[in-house]
Amino acid sequence: MKKKLWIIEDMQDLHPAYKNVFEGDKFELFFFQSFDDFSQAYLDEKNSPDLIIADIMLSDGHFIKLLNESDITLNTPYLVISSSDDIETMRIAFEAGAIDYLLKPFNYNETLAKVERHIFKIEERILETSKSLDSLRINLSLFTNKEIKIIESFNIKEDKTLHRNEIVKIIWKNITIHPNTLDVHIYNLRKKLKVHGYIIKAIGNGLFKFLDTEVKTNNSVVENTSEPATI
Repeated sequence: MKKKLWIIEDMQDLHPAYKNVFEGDKFELFFFQSFDDFSQAYLDEKNSPDLIIADIMLSDGHFIKLLNESDITLNTPYLVISSSDDIETMRIAFEAGAIDYLLKPFNYNETLAKVERHIFKIEERILETSKSLDSLRINLSLFTNKEIKIIESFNIKEDKTLHRNEIVKIIWKNITIHPNTLDVHIYNLRKKLKVHGYIIKAIGNGLFKFLDTEVKTNNSVVENTSEPATI
């Protein structure tokens, strides 16, 4: 199947260059010239892209800044392209969740090779997640999308242990949330998981562990059932 690439690039004369990089039948390209056009499409689009490529400086502002200020929880992996090799700009991009940072003028072969590699790794993660969920005794139709994401994030880790900051980053990406938001989600999720024979246990220092209560161990499992703080 063709991989759907969304390219956010306000310089229209660069669009043919992207088409040359991703020529052939492997990719399907969609172009957006502003963050506003992209955000409207992302919120309305039923079939999300496989990968987003964003110019970091757009006609309506800085992509990362606009993303942080928007109501979008960006669940699609993205990389940024920029003519700036400023280290702080790169750090900001990676801290915001970008999976790569390419410099303009971009090298055709390097760009193609990196995009192909990232898509391969994305597909691997999706497959691992699918397998991990299939192994659980859970009816996923009873859980919200965010709750499923939390379950996924635990089960792709070998020790099924995550720090609260990791969960926030995985679930809410670029969105700044209230400190109690995660606690409310974890509390509600615990109640649903208990019916299926699983718990999420707080083990200290901000760490949570996903446990199967039907697996016999030498150590007893105690669930933290305290009420979350009020938002």
